[in-house]
Parts: sequence; C-alpha cells; structure tokens
Amino acid sequence: MDKKHLLTIGNISKQTGVHIKSLRYYDKIGILPPAHVDRETGYRYYDFSQIQLVEAIQLCVELDIPLNRFTEFLTEDKKSIRYGKLIAYGSMLADEKIRAINTKLHILDEMQKHIRHAENYRFHNGPIKLAIPEKYCWALPYRGRQRSTEYHLKFNRALEDISRRGLKTGSEAGILMMCRSGVTERFLYIEVDMEQFREPLPEEIIHLPELSCVCMKTDHSDIEQAAFLFPDLFSREYDRIVMETELFPDHYYFSHPHYEIRCSVPDGGA
Repeated sequence: MDKKHLLTIGNISKQTGVHIKSLRYYDKIGILPPAHVDRETGYRYYDFSQIQLVEAIQLCVELDIPLNRFTEFLTEDKKSIRYGKLIAYGSMLADEKIRAINTKLHILDEMQKHIRHAENYRFHNGPIKLAIPEKYCWALPYRGRQRSTEYHLKFNRALEDISRRGLKTGSEAGILMMCRSGVTERFLYIEVDMEQFREPLPEEIIHLPELSCVCMKTDHSDIEQAAFLFPDLFSREYDRIVMETELFPDHYYFSHPHYEIRCSVPDGGA
C-alpha cells in the first residue's frame, strides 16, 4: 500500500498534541482504528481525515464524556461526526457538574455558618439567643445520648432510609425533645431537604416551625440537662421544643466535642 499520503502515529501525535499512548488506547477500544497497519512492522498509519476524529475524541475527553460512548456520535458508516448530538450531551454533563458544584458550595456555606455560630461561644459566657428557621426532620424515637454505639447505628440506618426515599439531608442532626400537653417525646433527628419532595410525607418526618430559642454550650451530650440550664423556661407551661446538636468551631476537638442545647421560648419571648 502506498503510504505516501498517510501519517505515522508519531506524525498524528505531533499534529494533534495527543500522546502516542493515548492514540494506541483509542485504537484498542475501537474508536480510532488506523487506516493501515504494516503487517511486517506493526506500525500504525492514519489518513489526514482522522485528525478531525482525534479532535472530536479530545473534545469528549475535555467534556468528561465516556469514550465508550463515542461511537454514538458517529453515523452508522462512521464517516461523519454528529457534533450536534455530541455538544448536546456535553452540555447536559456540564449542567450536572454545575449543579453538583453548587450543591457542594451550599454545603460549604452551611458549614461556615455553623463555624461562625460555634465561635460565638468564645465571646459569650451566658446563653445565646437564636432564631431557628422552619425545618423538616427525619426523627426516630431515641432516649440515649450522642457519641454512643446505639446512636451511630441508628443514625446510619436513618441515613440509609433517607436516601432510599430519595431525600437529601440538611446540615444539622442531633437529639430532639418535644414537650407537648404534658407528654415528652425524644428523638434522634436528621434535618432533611423537602424542597423537591412531592410525595406524601413519610411518617418519620417531623415539621418544626420557626423557633426563637435560648442556647447554652455544654461539654457532654445529655438533653435532659436542659431543665437545669433553663430553669425559668421549664417552670412555665407551654409546648416546648428542645434540641441538642454538636458544635463545630474553627478548632474542632474531635476527641472531646462540645454540644449546644436549645430551648424554644414561648410566644412573646422568654
């Protein structure tokens, strides 16, 4: 065969900037077969038109389009590239990445808020007032403390159930105590994002209204200590919500974390 008008693998590597190993890999997975392979030497040769094919493959690489899908963007005779279809698919993947990045940025922003809130205790010895926005929580009956084997087992099972229902977790978790009409209930809770949820609410979901709370820092997990931290509030008759959540300051001592106990105040303030 006349190889005068063909490119060696080295030539096509120089013209496209694609490493020879990559070109061999593209041949191996069947998306860039050489125009000719010398039977005696095993050298690969390509024609000039395949430069465009290499560029289309590189576009897939840049867009993170799996190369095993590359042939979907070729016509049946493999002589034409369906660039419209390729670009549309790449745009879809890019949009998914943007959404994923925005989700991560939101998580980081929420973590920064938690850090700033925890740092408030460096400057306040007494109770801190806190407005807590409305939220939904996945709540399971639980009477123990955080940082226990039982808590973590139940917590992980709850995460699995939340994921199974197609829900996303929020940025907060801990222990919840609800005192209503003389009845006290305690739960392990995980905040969930209900923004995209359209089905009837699972029975595990508890809706918490917007709350005005008084908060105190404590060095151990025990939601029952709320009665000693807030004696004035506990001496009054009203439907009370108490929450215990772990604090995450700038310097987080994982071997000895601190917690925040929150107690809702009755309408009209403490």
